[in-house]
Amino acid sequence: MGSGQKRSVDPLRIQIGGIAGRQKQPLNRVRTTKYTWLTFLPFNFYEQFRRAVYFYFLIITIVSFFVNETISPYVSLLPLLFVMIITALKEGLEDLSRSKSDRLVNTARVTVIRNGKEEVIDSQFIVPGDLVVVRNDGDLPCDLVLLQSSGAERKCFVTTANLDGETNLKTVCVPPNYELSPKSQDFIVCEAPTADLYSFNGRLELGTDGAGGGGGDHALPLTIDNLLLRGVRVKATDRVVGCALYTGMHTKLQLNSRYTGNKSASSEKYINRFMVALILGMVVVVLVLYLIERHKETKVVPNMPYLGPPTDFNSALQIFEDFLSFLLLFNYMVPISAYMNIELYRIFGMYFMHNDLHLYDEETDQPCRVNASNLNEELGQVNILFSDKTGTLTKNLMKFVDCYVSDMNFHLQSTYLLCETTGEQIDLEKLDAEASVFFEALTVCHTVEVLQEVGVKPLESSESVSERSHLMGKSIVDRYQASSPDEMALLEGCANLGLVYQGQSNNTLRICRYPSAEELQFERLHVLEFSSERKRMSVILRDRSGTIWLYCKGAEDAIFPRCKTSHRLQQTDDQITKYAQRGLRTLAVARRTLTEEKWANFEELYRRANTQLSNRNELITECYETVEIDLDLLGATALEDALQEQVGETLEALQAAGLKIWVLTGDKVETAYNIGLACRHIPPGSRQHFIVNVTDPEELQTRLQEIEAADPEVLVVDGTTISTLLTHAPRQFADLALHCRAVLCCRLSPLQKSEIVTLVKRRKKHITAAIGDGANDVSMIQEAHIGIGIAGREGKQAARCADFAIARFEMLRRLLLVHGHYNSQRLAFLVLFYCYKNIIITGCMALFQVYDLFSATNVYNSLYLWLFDFVYISFSFTYLSFSDKEYSEETLLSHPELYKRIAHNRQASMRVFCLWMLNGFVQCFTIFYFTYAVLNDENVLFNMGQPASFQTFGTMLITIIVIVGNLKLLLVARYMSYVNFAMIPAQIVAFMLTTYLYNLVTSGELYDVYNQFLTSLPLWLFTVVCSAACLLPDFAVKAVQDMFRKMPPAGKPAV
Repeated sequence: MGSGQKRSVDPLRIQIGGIAGRQKQPLNRVRTTKYTWLTFLPFNFYEQFRRAVYFYFLIITIVSFFVNETISPYVSLLPLLFVMIITALKEGLEDLSRSKSDRLVNTARVTVIRNGKEEVIDSQFIVPGDLVVVRNDGDLPCDLVLLQSSGAERKCFVTTANLDGETNLKTVCVPPNYELSPKSQDFIVCEAPTADLYSFNGRLELGTDGAGGGGGDHALPLTIDNLLLRGVRVKATDRVVGCALYTGMHTKLQLNSRYTGNKSASSEKYINRFMVALILGMVVVVLVLYLIERHKETKVVPNMPYLGPPTDFNSALQIFEDFLSFLLLFNYMVPISAYMNIELYRIFGMYFMHNDLHLYDEETDQPCRVNASNLNEELGQVNILFSDKTGTLTKNLMKFVDCYVSDMNFHLQSTYLLCETTGEQIDLEKLDAEASVFFEALTVCHTVEVLQEVGVKPLESSESVSERSHLMGKSIVDRYQASSPDEMALLEGCANLGLVYQGQSNNTLRICRYPSAEELQFERLHVLEFSSERKRMSVILRDRSGTIWLYCKGAEDAIFPRCKTSHRLQQTDDQITKYAQRGLRTLAVARRTLTEEKWANFEELYRRANTQLSNRNELITECYETVEIDLDLLGATALEDALQEQVGETLEALQAAGLKIWVLTGDKVETAYNIGLACRHIPPGSRQHFIVNVTDPEELQTRLQEIEAADPEVLVVDGTTISTLLTHAPRQFADLALHCRAVLCCRLSPLQKSEIVTLVKRRKKHITAAIGDGANDVSMIQEAHIGIGIAGREGKQAARCADFAIARFEMLRRLLLVHGHYNSQRLAFLVLFYCYKNIIITGCMALFQVYDLFSATNVYNSLYLWLFDFVYISFSFTYLSFSDKEYSEETLLSHPELYKRIAHNRQASMRVFCLWMLNGFVQCFTIFYFTYAVLNDENVLFNMGQPASFQTFGTMLITIIVIVGNLKLLLVARYMSYVNFAMIPAQIVAFMLTTYLYNLVTSGELYDVYNQFLTSLPLWLFTVVCSAACLLPDFAVKAVQDMFRKMPPAGKPAV
């Protein structure tokens, strides 16, 4: 135990460019296949036999080879082999495709530096410590620490679209003050590989001999900013050199690719319930028939000497054999081939969604993607929807519209500010000193980079004003690369006013003020990174006078507690509340000065924290807290984020369909609330209740009881209160919230989103779905029963990790109301019809036992049992289950309340199952006794005067079963196409053709039986009358149902 754990947490120690020990290092070989040529059959069959039904049929098949010849072993063996071969073939082809993809990746040619010389090798032969060369537009073959770059400031731009789908460029830096030398013996010490794409801890030990040594004063910290991940692409940089760190299956990309969903649909419950009911029914039938057989063996058989000498029916072997004979005879009642048809249905359902043009976004070339087809039918069972706000309900296209500074509110109008109080239009030059500082803070407190084209030198400060003006208006702003749309919007707004961020060189930020062309320069000393827990970011700068400033911006609840007490705090807070009431996103901005001593203390504290391999993030956060205090509040900004198209109509339709919608967001309460009103998540005039900033458990309990007594419709809660609720009153909160039509949870962290989903998911009667577009939504999406990702502006990581991926929120309406409805309804029909048809065919077997002394004799020829599932009836009803639809797509969209009719799998309840089984019993009684009546009194039915044989009796039964089973589809179908109509007679003809051909085989049991059947007029008349007698009750029931069926009122066509 101890050793295993130790290996997982021990840090790695890798010599840069080292040759010693290379033989022992793991290669960069990627393997995503599940099997090898040797392990495919045993492993695949093992996986399949883990299904209880498959294992049951395996045991039955084995037993059938040793028990009497009641029924051919091939009746069990052939369907089992067919289903297993199809499943194995499907998985084998998928694995072969993965193997070919692996081969392409592993044999890609890459350049490495070994012994001071560049070599070109296959990617799979890279080992940790190798120096890998990557050029512009090249993909990274493994995880590298960047050690050399031809880019300005020794930086390198990369795009991470293959990792998380984000298309904006990101910056990776060479460790500060490090120069790569072929003669140095430097080591990288880092944490073991993890799947976290956004975290990396390590240090670069300079000039050590590798004997141990902890790095001390000769160590440089390594962070995620120094790491180039496998799968990213180098952009706008001619050449980079990195040291291979994590290779092969240990790269962060591969560790993330190993995620596989382990979700199962609620339909599995009713399928298992039906299977258990059939198995129990089979056991009861077998037990009753066996006991009757025991009675016959004792009382009747001794009086029939022509049957031969009686067997020793009391011997244990005979008892066991007799019981198993009945079990083998009726094992057909459990439909193993149903699982194959269910998989086919899911594949077709995935195909329909992927090719639905209404779910295709032409702008992004994004179709609907299905990552978990086993959840197709679950789309029709959702009753709780969790949704992110930013980028999901809104577009995440920010525009800087308002700001509050110098105790006044300003509205940005193109190149000037409009004062709300006086109505005066103010240029940047006319602002007072405090307002100027505020806008300067916005242009320096960020992490935006200005992209330089490869081979183009950055502009020098001596260029002409006209060139600068041109770049300000077009080039520079267009080349901003921001990780946050908020920062991009703020810089674009400042540029429109005339304060343009022009980039940085040697950690010097350059800002130009127009029209005077005055240039401001700041030395950037440190960036205190933003995180969802901190809700703020800061920069430490030195201005031209040598003064050190800390600028900070973030959520007001993270900034205000760190500001000095002043009247401006309350005034700014009031204005932020007004912004939020208009649905605007808000940020507070503040600053402070640092003395040289405080800066030196911070730098030393940060250096120590940043070289630790354990608890690094916690230590860095503590370090940040020492300087982000005693801030002077400068003002606040307001950004507008437009709603997605059709978001209001979509939410209204989903609420009408019976879904309760929870919006989980990190925004301020007022902002989220007003967005909720604007997008109709919160119905106007509804009974609304707020629980905000309540942390006392007793007060919270009292508040929950008060709200519950008031019969709430809308509940609004903030993150602070959620923390207390999840700790002290999770059940009461869930009970209250689940009674509301809409719930809005604000100021949440990603972890809190996931915890809320988990809380509701534990209430077994609810099926949850979660939809989001950002990496911060992944935990919520993966936790819900169904995860739906939007390939949005925050990247595609949510879409990659989700069960279903769409391009826009409005498509969710069609995904649930149309595809969810159809998939849920079709699977229920598929499973119920499978059980029904098996009841008919095995029911006739059971009734025949009454007339064969309960001898476990099979009434059908083995050919009929072999082909019944795959030729006689399977294609017609399987195709119908793929295409049937009770309502048109337009009706489902315009009448979302129809979604409620399929909720909680009502169409596959035990009541519906029992009605189908009852129908099957009635029809099998009708078929058997009609046939028995025809043959009992006068069985001379053939033209030449011959009596009917035993094989004729079985043929008569199976003929009616095939005809009734196929024609019943005409009565239960709600949508019939020409293909449906063609397949029904085609299946009947297929039965007649196969039976006729087999009847020509002279050595077969059916020799000449079907020839006589086809030439007998009484048997044709029997076929017509018996089929009509079976279907007449069904026709009458359907006619009555159609008379009283409630059709939805005619409505407007869905948008």
